[in-house]
Amino acid sequence: MRRENHNIAGFSLIELMVSMAIGLLLLGSALLMYRQAVNATFVASQRAEMQQDFRASSNLMARDISMAGSGGLGQQGLASNSVGLPTGAGSTIPVYPCSPVTCNYINGAPVAYPTVTGAPYLYSIIPGPNLGITVNAAQGPTDIITVSYADASLALNCYTVNVLSSTQVQFELPNTLSATCILPTGLVAVPLLNAAGIGLQAGDYLLFNQSAAGVVSNIATSTPGAGYSTAFTVTFATGDPGHINQPGVATGTMASLPVGVSATLSAVRLLVVTYYLDISPLDGVTPRLMRIQNGKTPAPVAENVGYLKFTYDVDNNGIVTANVATLPAGVTPNMIKKVNIAHMTMRSQLTGVAGGYQGLDLQTSISARNLTMGQEYPIAGSAY
Repeated sequence: MRRENHNIAGFSLIELMVSMAIGLLLLGSALLMYRQAVNATFVASQRAEMQQDFRASSNLMARDISMAGSGGLGQQGLASNSVGLPTGAGSTIPVYPCSPVTCNYINGAPVAYPTVTGAPYLYSIIPGPNLGITVNAAQGPTDIITVSYADASLALNCYTVNVLSSTQVQFELPNTLSATCILPTGLVAVPLLNAAGIGLQAGDYLLFNQSAAGVVSNIATSTPGAGYSTAFTVTFATGDPGHINQPGVATGTMASLPVGVSATLSAVRLLVVTYYLDISPLDGVTPRLMRIQNGKTPAPVAENVGYLKFTYDVDNNGIVTANVATLPAGVTPNMIKKVNIAHMTMRSQLTGVAGGYQGLDLQTSISARNLTMGQEYPIAGSAY
């Protein structure tokens, strides 16, 4: 009988240790590559989110700024594209931006309207250099900007205006609409002044014949006269936070309007919009971009906006000066033809792996098309 020996070869301890070391090295390399890929994806997603926030914010600002001055605001000359506000004996300085209860949104204090020869005006564009909060001491104070333009969606031109007093105006809708009643695209009927969503609300600015403005405090239905289907009485009571309604003052107020019905008197709603930075009340730390319109409550536009600065291109009788942060002497806001967002610094929502935030400083320019049109094709007799 023959015995056969079968030697079963295996791995030695050294071979196992070498194999494990190589495996761990490969696994560590794979984990490192995975971590780098995850970090790169996080960085890219955070940067994309910041760019998207900037795009959304700048688009909203561009929409408002490009509309500045539409509706033919105000007089010509030094105060063109503007509305005269209360001035003279017994007047209180008008301020902005305002909600129904206060105007203290810019550094906890109201902002006075700019003046020409001592009289305040609501301009189509109001620069606010260094009026905003300081988020970073090294960068200094931020800017604010205010724009105003006519809102034709309410079709106030279809109503007959009856001035009852310096604090009350009756709007009546005729049974037979006049030829001047041109409805905006998409409207098939004249909206009621108390219509939900589109109607007048407390805090709305109304401009009468481009010469006098009032802030709505109340609107109520009233009895229409003969030949009219609907009527509303709108009250402009004293005591509005912005000091626009001052019936005891003769200049720049509704007291200058003739009492009664006038075939030449018309009204339009103004949209007065201010952009500024504040600190979120949720944590008392996060800076954010805010928008306030007329007498509404301010609304946040984007979080983590830490710096906001504007410059302006101005046209002074054909002499164009670009990228000025503060308007030069002799230049008024009606000479602005372009608004430049010089700095809009945004911070990522979350910290990265190393514990720091990402940041982007983005810029864009917006044409104030209505003001530019007025400068290039001036009305006869005007300064521009």
